[in-house]
Amino acid sequence: MKLKSLSSYFALLFLSFWVIGFVFFALYSFSLKYTKPQKADAIVVLTGSADRINTAFQLLQDNKAEKLFISGVNSKVSIGALFQKIDENMVNRIHLGYKADNTYENAMETNLWLQQNNISSILLVTSFYHMPRSIFEIKERIKNVEIIPYPVFPKQLNTNWLHTRSAWLLFEEYNKFIIVSIRSFLRRLFL
Repeated sequence: MKLKSLSSYFALLFLSFWVIGFVFFALYSFSLKYTKPQKADAIVVLTGSADRINTAFQLLQDNKAEKLFISGVNSKVSIGALFQKIDENMVNRIHLGYKADNTYENAMETNLWLQQNNISSILLVTSFYHMPRSIFEIKERIKNVEIIPYPVFPKQLNTNWLHTRSAWLLFEEYNKFIIVSIRSFLRRLFL
């Protein structure tokens, strides 16, 4: 009987920590705002929605950085397919990464590109709910680069985090963030 109540206690404790963590994660994700980004060496955008790429391209047009790196591009997609009307000067400032299929691989691909291009600061463009994990994954691999978050709030997504679709995205992303954090902790512990 005592073992059952002890396991119930730990389950309740775990659930309480998870819920509190989720609330903080959601509040942090929605609090990320950037109206006038500072200039950086490069803009890095992680693919996932057209809103992300369009936002990053607008930042490049506004000269918030000299280069734009798009990580996680489908191998069949070219710059011309992404941007219909683009001048030659802009084409030379855009670099596509074709090797990433997930956030972990985005971080690896971005790290390699940053090293090859001597970049010391980036504007990181991704969806607001994806930003905490993206920053974490990139910081795990890149130590000497300033990361300036530029969160995108997709137009089709309700910015009320209690809205069903928003809550589900945050729920999924929070659980992925926990898994990534545990993986990082275990890697440090055993390596």
